[in-house]
Amino acid sequence: MSVLSVNLKHLYQRIGLWLTYLILGLLVFASLAIALDRPLAARGRFMGLVMLQFMIGACIASLSAEVLTKPFSYCLPGHRAVPRKFIFSVAAVTSLLGSLLFLAYPGLHGWQLLLVICSAFCAGLIMYWAAVAFTFGIGNSAWGMLFVFLLICGALFSDLHAAAERAIVGAPLAIISLGLASSAVVWIWLGKSNWARKFCAVSRVGFFDLGDRDRVQEFARRRAAARPDKFKNHPSPWVERFFLDRMKNCDHLGPGRCIWGGLYTTYGMAVSNWRGSLFGLFLWLAMMVCFSYTLPEGADILFFMGGVVVIHMRLPVYSSMMIPGSRGERFSTAAILAGSVTLLITTVLALVAGVSVALAPVMPDITFGDEVLTFHGTSLRLLIVPSIMIPIFLAFRLIVFRKPFSTLASIILMMAVMFVFGINSSERLGTLTNPTSTISLSILGWLILFVVLRHICMKRSLVGQSRTY
Repeated sequence: MSVLSVNLKHLYQRIGLWLTYLILGLLVFASLAIALDRPLAARGRFMGLVMLQFMIGACIASLSAEVLTKPFSYCLPGHRAVPRKFIFSVAAVTSLLGSLLFLAYPGLHGWQLLLVICSAFCAGLIMYWAAVAFTFGIGNSAWGMLFVFLLICGALFSDLHAAAERAIVGAPLAIISLGLASSAVVWIWLGKSNWARKFCAVSRVGFFDLGDRDRVQEFARRRAAARPDKFKNHPSPWVERFFLDRMKNCDHLGPGRCIWGGLYTTYGMAVSNWRGSLFGLFLWLAMMVCFSYTLPEGADILFFMGGVVVIHMRLPVYSSMMIPGSRGERFSTAAILAGSVTLLITTVLALVAGVSVALAPVMPDITFGDEVLTFHGTSLRLLIVPSIMIPIFLAFRLIVFRKPFSTLASIILMMAVMFVFGINSSERLGTLTNPTSTISLSILGWLILFVVLRHICMKRSLVGQSRTY
């Protein structure tokens, strides 16, 4: 058995990949249904499988990088050349399967159809290589991968997928040339001999490690040890005194101490590092300006991105040791934190949306060649979206908290929701701007959260030493 065959076994031996396959299968089904239900040309309906190549490339590249971090892998004969062969093998198969969707593209026949399929194949390779280059280039920044995923979903809302489809069909020779050139560059780049010096025995948080609490905490400890000056003053003394004084003033037998303690652990670092919080707000404003120079619903993706904030949030329900806090106190604390986080995120989004509406009359048009980009203010009616998504994602996190790859599952679920609403978003967002629908969905989301939260707090074991706690 060759070393390449052994590496291909990871595709079915790794348990976490099966969850990824499930989500990818749902996205593939959605892409096929959207394209074949109404096969309209130049609308971006055929780009679903091509854009999924980015997610596939990120998964495969992350898997290869994790193997390279193991010193033992360099003892295997001929393993240095295997990552490149492994990555290219998956790229060729998945890009070919994704390009076959263009067989149903309307108005194409004969050699023109074959040329467009080759163009779609190369477009999938371009997306795949972008993910591979980003994954190998950013090192330990797993959240950088998530940020790029969000940009891809932003492209869905801004109709860039339709422009890419028009380029595949209208300029196939240019796409084929770019795809072949990028493949040659990546082949040479991955053949470098210095990958061992960059990855071997290096602590790394990859795509599949986001749900491994021990791995994430170990990486955080090493990062803090490497940069002690960055973390030594956090949380600030005044922040600590503020919360501790409130805790001391509460009754010993009441839920006040547990509630203030939960608020401290959730908001203490954010309030202490207020410069970082302001930078985050500035980033939201910059993204709003970028997305607003698209279709009228371009900036609406910001309301869905509010759910990203709670993907890594853990309500104070489970604990690895016996902390003072009854089941009722943990339920009250978790419920109050869920409400406060939703209110805070909605307030920030309201500020960003308000700035968008205020800038709409004064922002100038931007001209790129023959195309004119106009600034569109976002809709304030979508402020209800965070109150729908956040409780559902928090409930999902509570359900899968003890499962391996729980955080990864939440991230993929978040991407799936944004993917579904991104394609033909105007049709789907129309449902969310209906007052009856939004209020009903919000009430349903909070009912789901409270039912799940109460069942877990009152019925399930909340303490344990398992690595998944």
